[in-house]
Amino acid sequence: MKNQHLQKKIVEIFDYSYANSPITNPSSACKEVGKLLHIAMYLEEIKGQIPGFSFDNNELKDLLSGKNSEFKTKVSNSIIDSYNEMNELWRLYDDELRFTDSNICYIVGLLNNVFVSNPNEDIFGDALEIFRSKWAKQEGGQFFTDGHVTSLAMTMLQFSPQNGDTLVDLCSGTGGFLLAGINHIKKSAALNSEDEKFIAENASKSLYGYDIDSSVVELGNATLKSRMGALRETFIEQCNSLDKSLVNKKFKKAATNPPFGSKISVKDESILRQYDLAKLSNSNDTPSKVKLYKRAPDILFIERNIDALDENGLLAIVLPYQILSGPQTLYVRKWILKHTKIKCLIDLPSETFQPHTGTKTCLVVLEKRLAPLTNLNDIESEAIFMATPKWIGHDRRGNTTFKKDSSGIEMQEILTDFPELENEYQYYAKNLRLSGEYTEAFLINSGDIIDDSSLRMNASFYHPENVSTANLIDKNNFDMIRLGDVVDRVFFPGRFKRNYVERYENAIPFFGGTNITQMISHSDKWLRHDDPRLKQLAVKAGWLLITRSGTTGIVSSVPNYWDGYAISEHVIRIVPDESKLNSNYLLAFLKTPQCQAALSQGIFGSVIDEITPESIENLMIPIPKNKDLLKDISNKIEIAEQARSKSLDEMYSAIACLSHQLTP
Repeated sequence: MKNQHLQKKIVEIFDYSYANSPITNPSSACKEVGKLLHIAMYLEEIKGQIPGFSFDNNELKDLLSGKNSEFKTKVSNSIIDSYNEMNELWRLYDDELRFTDSNICYIVGLLNNVFVSNPNEDIFGDALEIFRSKWAKQEGGQFFTDGHVTSLAMTMLQFSPQNGDTLVDLCSGTGGFLLAGINHIKKSAALNSEDEKFIAENASKSLYGYDIDSSVVELGNATLKSRMGALRETFIEQCNSLDKSLVNKKFKKAATNPPFGSKISVKDESILRQYDLAKLSNSNDTPSKVKLYKRAPDILFIERNIDALDENGLLAIVLPYQILSGPQTLYVRKWILKHTKIKCLIDLPSETFQPHTGTKTCLVVLEKRLAPLTNLNDIESEAIFMATPKWIGHDRRGNTTFKKDSSGIEMQEILTDFPELENEYQYYAKNLRLSGEYTEAFLINSGDIIDDSSLRMNASFYHPENVSTANLIDKNNFDMIRLGDVVDRVFFPGRFKRNYVERYENAIPFFGGTNITQMISHSDKWLRHDDPRLKQLAVKAGWLLITRSGTTGIVSSVPNYWDGYAISEHVIRIVPDESKLNSNYLLAFLKTPQCQAALSQGIFGSVIDEITPESIENLMIPIPKNKDLLKDISNKIEIAEQARSKSLDEMYSAIACLSHQLTP
């Protein structure tokens, strides 16, 4: 919803309905609000009364008061009459209005001068989206998919029941994608001057949902029936849709946001046997006939949705970065490439699912192949639409964010660039090229994914800014050599419990990633000098360090003063081989913008950014053909490193001296 004032009205209607009406069941109250919104649409579209509810200041004050009055009775009776007329024409509901006269008057008062049928806004859909999100949180903290994402998915699927499309969400939750499907039908109806009955009938014959959680199924059905009326009793069925025997229909389109996270996994062998992705691994490209791997549900739902589609059917699915770029899920990306064509990859803003989870996700649109490929080299050369939108409309705490004018004053319009992204995609779908008006969208070729050894599928990896900066190297004057070929090794220690001790004379300080660039590094964590695992954490002077998780890509070196110190496993170690490449030159390159851009391309991880030793080893190092240049850069870094070590020695010596003098 673009308008801040209107959004506050809808939130107030939610709070009022839940606390003041005799209908304490959230799903039933949602349905009653839907009736009032339909009445407003009827008055506007059929009676020509725009807006549907309009009162002067004195009348509005009366409606919103807690006192009974003749005027409130008149308004309530008029609303009930309009409801009966509307329902006789559109036949959306099979019962009467259940709100009290006082409830009706208060809510229509809040809707005063709201143009519900406004063709430029979907007031009804946005209102139900707000209701859905608030009830989802109130009824147990369900993560709901933001309306900007579900709307974008419908646009990219080009969902059209008029052309015979059916749409399924196999883990529909509270019905967000299905509601977006209704809203998409409404846009089409507006273009063709169709009425509410047209919307209801097309949605009723085309939308299907399934979810394992009975409580969210109830809420989802209530939301959809609030929008649709009683043409269908159930839009979402309660069942375990991962069991293919329970849902055996085929659909033209699918859209879903499956439950994600490695901490939840499917272990039921009767379910796992139904999936190739439970029989594959990075070391086994052929489905195992014996071994079954427990799998996170989001991985299985990829295969489940593709299986539920007709030939050439389209799927829009929200997936975490870990699946699309992590080294442990390479087998999943291979399966995706063999069984589908990638049409769109949209990196969603990091705030999309906050404050509930910080998981970074992508909206992926896939087209089911007629038959799976056996070889990735057979993949067709096709364009893939990618984008990295910046703003979802709320911050990491879930608070709505608004645009600001040139003076920095907050405006009434929500801060999001998703409408511009939708417009850009529509232009692309029609013209097969970009308009250039939305700068966060770009195209790559499917071959670019195949050319990447990790088959990464997140848009940021291919973003022109990262690619151009990383490639901004004069190849005429530099030879490119793989980092792993010019160093001794690249590694980080294993993860294990560290046994910290109180500081004593020979205790070894333990540093984290934030310490490695500090001039004076302070630690309040110490390990015993004879700790049996100290050797795994200890670093040696001259090694190079790169943070691998959290704030990734921070580069430093180990000065003489730190020789033997323990450093966290969240820091990658590079052990130089001076016979192959001067370590000072390598340190200089690792700090350049070109290398930092290349490092950012290698980031994966759904919650915490991570890079791997393998991605470091695969960095291409430019070696000057002019050996004097290589020597000059190496010498300058060597002088700087020597000065750093000397400075550290003198700094710590001075601090120790002063501390000693201060001690009585």
